[in-house]
Amino acid sequence: MNKEIVHKIMGEYANEGRAMARLDEVLSVCGKDEVATSLLEKLLESAERYFQCVVSMERKVRLARFRLEGQDLRDLIQSLDTTRRLAHNTLIDNVAILNRYLFREFGEEIPVGGIFSKDPEAIRDRAVIGDWAGELLYSLYYARKR
Repeated sequence: MNKEIVHKIMGEYANEGRAMARLDEVLSVCGKDEVATSLLEKLLESAERYFQCVVSMERKVRLARFRLEGQDLRDLIQSLDTTRRLAHNTLIDNVAILNRYLFREFGEEIPVGGIFSKDPEAIRDRAVIGDWAGELLYSLYYARKR
């Protein structure tokens, strides 16, 4: 599959090199700081966990609609949604923790928004943080050695 088709299929994710560029920019400033790299690792792990929860929830709900109904379906959806929300909260917390550390330790060397590559005002929007995490994970996947 050629790159143009991938970009068309993946839409915003394929066109969104900013997340990876920001990761590289932040790493160039703080990559030798053990605390910063540890916090960054936790952030990336929480992004993976959130993404896994979202995909798992979507898969399970889609399939459950064929076998469950009524209260059983509602209970499943509520349980999955709670797990997803907790993973999302952890992701949001880890973005805030890393950014707070980066700004405190590295000040103006860190770009506005810290690790978050979208509009800095959008960091207050849960959905935008989730989308950003997906973009970052996709960028990591897309940039891998093949």
